[in-house]
Amino acid sequence: MKDRSDYKGTWEALAPDEEGARMFVAGHTDNSEWDRSALVTRDILKEYVGLEPTDVLLEIGCGMGRVGKVLSPLCQRWIGADISSGMLSCAHHHLQGLDNIELVELDDVSLRAVPDASVDLVYCTVVFMHLYEWDRFRYVEEAMRVLKPGGRCYFDNVDITSDHGWEVFQQSAGFPRDNRPAQISMTSSGDELETYGRRAGFEGIQIRRWGGAWVTLTGRKPV
Repeated sequence: MKDRSDYKGTWEALAPDEEGARMFVAGHTDNSEWDRSALVTRDILKEYVGLEPTDVLLEIGCGMGRVGKVLSPLCQRWIGADISSGMLSCAHHHLQGLDNIELVELDDVSLRAVPDASVDLVYCTVVFMHLYEWDRFRYVEEAMRVLKPGGRCYFDNVDITSDHGWEVFQQSAGFPRDNRPAQISMTSSGDELETYGRRAGFEGIQIRRWGGAWVTLTGRKPV
């Protein structure tokens, strides 16, 4: 197995240009589907954690800014953080003309570039599938640090208990042991995500499943 922990090296190699970045993020380069899926995520965030015009939002693993483009008009400031400079270069192009955005390159599995208690909502979508469990938890812990008191979090992953999740699990398991791509998808369970939120100190934790494929953790930082 390739070095899955080298997230920066993996995604720099996978995002040499915008077309390559789109393919490895979404599995296609269809603009209409790209935009449609962003709107689905926007609506899920509205329903599960709420979006306020005064919010400062932080996306962990923002990629090319697919979701940020539809969220930035709804908030005071949107911060997109990613470990890949190539992804952020694509995001800069994709988000041209938006004046309330900030792009942050992450050095490793942390949010050290983001100050304590400076964000109202941290969300991370379609990213946990590419991370080891320890690193998933690290981002949940970091979300607690950067959130303001009462701030909200949202994390999702493919749900192993769903039929789709089991299919993803089997597909990934089918790769020869020494030839598994570093970005190969791995699933989560609701118990796993709930444990991360509880251990990190979030309250009001909810685990939801949607779309026949996804499991989601939401919670609030204590006031």
